[in-house]
Amino acid sequence: MSRSGGVIGAAMMMIASASVSVAAQSLPAAFESPWSDVAPAIVEDRVVAAGLGLPDERLGRLSARRAAARSRGEERAETAIHAWADDALARVSAAPTVAADVHRVIDARAEVTRVRALADGGAVVEIAVPLAALREVSSERGLPWSR
Repeated sequence: MSRSGGVIGAAMMMIASASVSVAAQSLPAAFESPWSDVAPAIVEDRVVAAGLGLPDERLGRLSARRAAARSRGEERAETAIHAWADDALARVSAAPTVAADVHRVIDARAEVTRVRALADGGAVVEIAVPLAALREVSSERGLPWSR
């Protein structure tokens, strides 16, 4: 084997080992952010949803379009969680006062957990509501957040 073949072989081995170590590392949280709407789902101890906010083309500055898109994305994700809670409450025939309390908690405790800015000025906003907060106002059997 020639000397250049040995050098090339050694370089290939280094590249292969470097790619294995990079693949073993976890991705940064920013790369795990959703690219579009995500339906509400229970993840660990909270309900999580994401909403796509499209940019408002009437606004001239990209920063203003992006801010409007973030607001729309957050509203869209929160609306999805409200609908998810409504469906769950309807399945157990919850009292209207309980439903009102649940929706009040969603409004008060929903927080933005991640934002993915899109190149066109849009944004995908992920929000989460702690399950414990929902349990405080309603722990009826059959609800997704009840134990």
